[in-house]
Amino acid sequence: MRRQESPGTLSEMNTRVARTHAAVMDAAIELLLEGGPDALTVDGVVARSGVAKSTVYRHWATRDDLVADVFEHLAPQLDPPDPSLDFDESLRTLVQRLADILADDHWRRVLPALMMLKMHHGDVAQIEERISSEQIDVCGDVLRRGMAEGRIAADADVQTLLALLTGPLLMAGLTSVVPIDKVFVDRVVDHFLAGARPRTTD
Repeated sequence: MRRQESPGTLSEMNTRVARTHAAVMDAAIELLLEGGPDALTVDGVVARSGVAKSTVYRHWATRDDLVADVFEHLAPQLDPPDPSLDFDESLRTLVQRLADILADDHWRRVLPALMMLKMHHGDVAQIEERISSEQIDVCGDVLRRGMAEGRIAADADVQTLLALLTGPLLMAGLTSVVPIDKVFVDRVVDHFLAGARPRTTD
């Protein structure tokens, strides 16, 4: 008869697994930042984290699995605004969340490395496509509300609108020329709404 694990033992096991995962992720991210995708190897992670190679392979069958998990671990989550907010507040909340991601120093440092991972690893590209699709869905839902309420031209293309909305944020985030603060976010939203509103016919 198989011995049943006590809750305490299961809790301790889960804690050890979480610690191992965190140690491997921290080591992998450091290697990625220091040397790019080529530096992210299982041997490098083992040396940096102190986690046994057998343990690493128990959680990640291949190096590509580890690389893909690192990307998913680092990719930001874009939560939808509170549905009780009106369109204007929903849009400003959404843009502020995007701005907070781009203003984060850690994210700015890791973004170039993640872009290189996407180019060289098919699994990473697939994960990036899924995450981007989820983020586009969140943004698209807010923009379609603006269309339904007559704040945005009903015949506008959502993908084009997203490019117009996020372009200034990406430029500011990558160049650090201007601070990505609330004042900047409000200006971005105001300019966007002015350009996206329905055109009146004389």
